[in-house]
Amino acid sequence: MYVENEASAIVKDRVIVQQYEIDSTLVERAQQGDTEAFGELIEQHRSKACDLAKRMTGDPHMADDVVQDALIRAFMHLGSLADTSRFLPWLHRIVRNQANMRLRRGGPYRKERPFTSMGAAVSEEPLVDWENLDSILYHLARTATDAAVRDQDPQENLLRKEMYETIHALLHCLTPKERGIFRAYFFRQLGPEEIASMYRMTTGSIYTYIHRSRQKLRKEHIRVALGLIPEKGECGMIRNKVLQMPDWPAQISVKSTFIDSIGRMLASMGDRREMAELMGVSSFAFRMKISDQTTFADSIYIFDWRRTLQTFMGELGYKITMLCGQLSDSPIPLLGAVERFPVVLPIEESVLPFIRKYIDLGKPVLYFDTQASKPYVHEWSVIYGYDEEQQIVYLSDQMLIEGKTLTYDEVTVNPVRFAAGIDGVLEPDVRPIRISEQKQQAERTVRFAVNYARNGCEYRPMTSYLKYTSGLIAYNRWIGHLRNSHVVPNRYGLGQLSAVYAEAKRYASLYLRSVPFEGEVMRLTLLASDAYEQAAEALEQLSSYVPFIRSSEMLLPDMLETCAVYLEKAKEFETAAVGYLEEALTFIREEKGSKYS
Repeated sequence: MYVENEASAIVKDRVIVQQYEIDSTLVERAQQGDTEAFGELIEQHRSKACDLAKRMTGDPHMADDVVQDALIRAFMHLGSLADTSRFLPWLHRIVRNQANMRLRRGGPYRKERPFTSMGAAVSEEPLVDWENLDSILYHLARTATDAAVRDQDPQENLLRKEMYETIHALLHCLTPKERGIFRAYFFRQLGPEEIASMYRMTTGSIYTYIHRSRQKLRKEHIRVALGLIPEKGECGMIRNKVLQMPDWPAQISVKSTFIDSIGRMLASMGDRREMAELMGVSSFAFRMKISDQTTFADSIYIFDWRRTLQTFMGELGYKITMLCGQLSDSPIPLLGAVERFPVVLPIEESVLPFIRKYIDLGKPVLYFDTQASKPYVHEWSVIYGYDEEQQIVYLSDQMLIEGKTLTYDEVTVNPVRFAAGIDGVLEPDVRPIRISEQKQQAERTVRFAVNYARNGCEYRPMTSYLKYTSGLIAYNRWIGHLRNSHVVPNRYGLGQLSAVYAEAKRYASLYLRSVPFEGEVMRLTLLASDAYEQAAEALEQLSSYVPFIRSSEMLLPDMLETCAVYLEKAKEFETAAVGYLEEALTFIREEKGSKYS
């Protein structure tokens, strides 16, 4: 028996040591930015964290909230964990801190109680305060109909009837889903588990809806009792609003939907910009990035979204506000671009008010749509309306001229949360932009183009297995994928890459023709413009040869070689264009030097 116990203890110790080693490896990967590694850590330890939170709070739904908060804090502060093998004790300490914080002074509810705690007080049989909406709702939640039959109290029956009618009159301030859940819980007396099954939601979400509905009803009840006019943004909020968007024909639209969507937003506000200006000033006309794995199209999207948008809109004279996040417990597309975003929860209140705020102000919202129409997989779009009754938003789609709709739930559970609204101009000024300022902006753009071509993109994914090559040497990577017998080029990605970059080089040419340079600088810039145009023609030939469509067609060796030849031609011309721009910058430096000498 002793030998068996000792053997069992040895096996147990080995399992513990092995778990410590696994934790240590996962933590080290997660500290380097690998969110998938963090996801594995959570999968292994979530149940233990939940058990601890339940023991401390005595409320499974409060425990869920505690664990969610703890996981977010663990993700944000993982870099502070020195002993990487001690992840579980460290996580437990965070859980305990969060639980204690919620339990202090009665938890987050303070004088209120969560509905889960009401059942414990049923035996107390408190009197109903018919002037207090909370008391009435609590009474209804405790099978008020049965109580009325048992009590046979005519006065209470009358008060109950009047209050039922009052509550029904107030329900307009709730969304359709909130009304349905409210009625099922308070009037039909269904349990949270039954309602969760009906709506295909978690029980915790049902309690969240009930709590939120109760808050809304209380505010509306006070407003009605005082005879106040509902204020916009409260229960009497605008029920729907759809902005009138300007026409956006195909000849205006561009395949770089980040820029296309921003152009639509500006046009809706009366600021019509030439697409060549937007593509040039944003620098998207001069970018190229290729995955180191194969011809995946994801490389088009891998850049610093927040910084790029902030800088670009600043160049245009606007200030913006962004809402960014990645959903917890969800597969994250384009991880290399969004891995620095904070982890967020799928809660309507964290994203829908942001959208409604800007739409109510008459401003559309930039939105990253992971449900784009084929052949796209995900793209930037513009949200230009919402409807509270139908619980939908209206947004643009690159493949649908008439646009489309998404439900609130679809927006809420989008694994990549990226939305941005324009707040206003940086420095209101009615005077036209001076030529000198236009020259300075053009010079900044040309400097970026040269630096990007020679040195590549400074943005690097933190996740080690996601690697990309950018700038002129991206052509080498791209050609290498086509001529490497050990790499299977991605047919779909090849089509999107060639279409997007062919158009980009075309706009690089158009932008350079519009800049206000003079003399030798302008001559060199025009030569660069011609070279970009020829690069665009070579890439357009490639795009025609391998169009951007969903296709199961195999790329045969002779097809791959033809594509590689087109790319070699495009690279030759773009290299020449960059050389001309470098010479132009040299002249600009010399002119500035002579001015101050």
